[in-house]
Amino acid sequence: MKADDALSLLEKYTSVDASWHAHCVQVSAASQRLAELISQRGHSVDVKQAAALGLLHDLGRSRGHTLRHGIEGYLLARAEGHEKEGRICLVHILKGRTLKQGVALGMLTEQERQKLEKQKQRFDQLSLEEKTVCVADAMTSDTGLSTIEEKYGKARRRYGALPHHYEDEAWIKGIAAELAELLGTTPYEALKEGSSGLS
Repeated sequence: MKADDALSLLEKYTSVDASWHAHCVQVSAASQRLAELISQRGHSVDVKQAAALGLLHDLGRSRGHTLRHGIEGYLLARAEGHEKEGRICLVHILKGRTLKQGVALGMLTEQERQKLEKQKQRFDQLSLEEKTVCVADAMTSDTGLSTIEEKYGKARRRYGALPHHYEDEAWIKGIAAELAELLGTTPYEALKEGSSGLS
């Protein structure tokens, strides 16, 4: 999927003046930059795919700003014929959890879980492109580039110190560490030094 096609899909379900539209564009830019740097160091990653997935990751926010926005985005993308790309909507909210664990947190229903598990997909296993989007999302705020600690600290102040926020932060730090090995520096430093349009 090309980034232009992903942007068209995003704009079909939102307006360009919506704050989360701008967030998706920022996450796409950061994802693309991380993927470019990983590629430059000789690792195999689809830079264009990372950019497209960054645009789509919050597609489900067109249906609401709850923990269900992951499954809603996946279902929208699937209905548009982009099931593979729509995975990012669900995996970025699950953050390594199984579908069953997602049900317990209200991310999807038991009926939705059963249907998805029949497809034999593993939503707790991510591609490198999906990992770049998850890390870029965790470092992109409405004010630009932020550290993972800053982003989750803000979330706890806004929504309360919910247990899953700490789990999410620990998981994303683990993924960021994986990317750091590929980048030769932390994702934050890579984006801070690069021209990602975030800082």
